[in-house]
Amino acid sequence: MKLIAFSWQPDWAQTPDHWLDRYRAALSVAEADRESLVVFPEYAALEAALYGDVNLDARGWMTRGADHFESYCDGIRTLVAETGATILGGSGFARVGDSIINRALFCAPEGEGYINKRTPTLYERDIDLSAGEASPLFETRFGKVAGLICYDSEFPRLSRHYAEAGADILLVPSCTDTEHGAMRVEIACRARALEGQMIVAMAPLVGEVPDCEVIDVNFGQAAIFGPPDGAFPATGILATGTKHFQSTATLETLGESVAEARKGGAVSVKTHWPESETPQKAVKTLNLR
Repeated sequence: MKLIAFSWQPDWAQTPDHWLDRYRAALSVAEADRESLVVFPEYAALEAALYGDVNLDARGWMTRGADHFESYCDGIRTLVAETGATILGGSGFARVGDSIINRALFCAPEGEGYINKRTPTLYERDIDLSAGEASPLFETRFGKVAGLICYDSEFPRLSRHYAEAGADILLVPSCTDTEHGAMRVEIACRARALEGQMIVAMAPLVGEVPDCEVIDVNFGQAAIFGPPDGAFPATGILATGTKHFQSTATLETLGESVAEARKGGAVSVKTHWPESETPQKAVKTLNLR
């Protein structure tokens, strides 16, 4: 079994199905098959809307993206049927009732579900993107898989809920427009791997899309992390792609790595969480002035 995290650069086209041909080619190069778990980045689903002569502001792109989200999901379902792989498609704007949220389709040959962004960023709040509901933990042949979209990974309690439910693998699609943002997500992913004794895959959007305000500039590096303990490298870094360029980070030994993460080594943060908590609800202040 293997885990493939894509850093992905969206491409503007003249036809609405251009993105699907690109994904199909990339999955072929990555040799994605039934033994592959694949993750694409946050807002990668917007590529389905990147065609024709379009000039929109951020809210306009949110609406256009939502108009194309279901067709993008249909494309991911097609790729799953063709390859047999389990794929977390890129997230995008999706309509839920009267709201628009940031959502990604998790699709396996055996079934599907959605991962929702729980905590919109300041930018997303400015364009009136709504928070999504909690996402399920998926029981798969790779183990128990959870997902947190970008900013959500920076909140330890969100990850902890999944770790306590037995998550083995955490998928983190991301989209950041500064190197600061890319590093925040990387630090968060490495911390979540340590705390939860799990495998964490980070899949960022990269490159420039000058005519789309929402994803005009993107930084990041696909990477896969484990806890820096036991038989893992001291850094916890299990695989990386090329920084700021479209590439893949591939972990060929996913099954063995999940087992190693569960086993732990010198420490077991997940086991000792309760000991780190005190019953008091407020921090006491000792005045030393």
